[in-house]
Amino acid sequence: MDYQEIYTDGEGALRRRARAQAAPGPTEVRVHVLAVSLNFRDVYAIRGNRFRAPLTDRVPCSDAVGRVLAVGAAVERFRPGDRVCTTVLPNWQDGPLTQEGLAGSLGSAGRDGVLAEQLLLDQEHLVAAPAYLSDVEAATLPVAALTAWHAVVELGALKAGDTVVVQTTGGVAVFAMQFAAAIGARVIVVSRSAEKLRRAREAGATDVIDTGLSPDWERAVLALTGGKGAQLVLDMGLTDSLRRSATAAAFEGTVAIIGVVQEHVNPLDIFTVMNKNVRVRGVETGSRAMFERMNRFLDEHRLRPAVEAVFGADRVDAALDRLLASPFGKVVLTWETDPGRGDW
Repeated sequence: MDYQEIYTDGEGALRRRARAQAAPGPTEVRVHVLAVSLNFRDVYAIRGNRFRAPLTDRVPCSDAVGRVLAVGAAVERFRPGDRVCTTVLPNWQDGPLTQEGLAGSLGSAGRDGVLAEQLLLDQEHLVAAPAYLSDVEAATLPVAALTAWHAVVELGALKAGDTVVVQTTGGVAVFAMQFAAAIGARVIVVSRSAEKLRRAREAGATDVIDTGLSPDWERAVLALTGGKGAQLVLDMGLTDSLRRSATAAAFEGTVAIIGVVQEHVNPLDIFTVMNKNVRVRGVETGSRAMFERMNRFLDEHRLRPAVEAVFGADRVDAALDRLLASPFGKVVLTWETDPGRGDW
């Protein structure tokens, strides 16, 4: 039986084609895709940017949830009927990130992604989806939730009673607010939208800073913390954000870089970093083991992902445009019949 997949044409558009269904290999799992969550990396893969051309003849996207249809003879981790999530870095199973672990990410130049009706993946490249989440909610976990979990929990830089600064209100940022609030941290959210800051309070923010009113938001962080700063600052790679993040960080604090939004050089004040013993750390999504620890935490705390909009799979361009409009939370595609609207 054939199934449909969507692939890049190398000129910024997408095409559909039918693929013949193949039997799973000994350790492979065939998955019927239910929902796919979008990330900024998908925009670049499909449409390109001024630094790189769009991908050619590649199935994009990395974040999917689906139902297991069939398994190979040697598969032990899953059985038909199980609901599973993909892992964006299939080679990173556990431990520190390595060059091998970073290679072969889904939906990249080196490997097809998940924007298809069916997937055939090794059992080690999947995790069980939390049972309490809907398909749309579970699809948001592989990149946004895992990156936030890595930064807020796995780094070990934040504990109950500490302060974390979260820049923006996108998918990773909202998950970070939720995780930090759940472990008992004080959450300060920085955004230029009064409406999104209102929603951030609902997601767990203790304090908010409107950059339209306080453009020097790092000074506002110091004022809110009595001059001490935050133990963890999550930096989204905004224009001039690293210098501000280092100022907002406490002595012996951590600046975790969890995104690259701007396209210009982002200066770092090395004197502030040195004088306060600030640790500047990159955060690349996470391993499968981290994903499984995160899912146990989600099951325990019953956190609900923030989903801004849902589109049918035949409206990918509209969904990408919605993502570029800076939604509060995530934008998701489904293979179900499109209800004709973008709001969920």
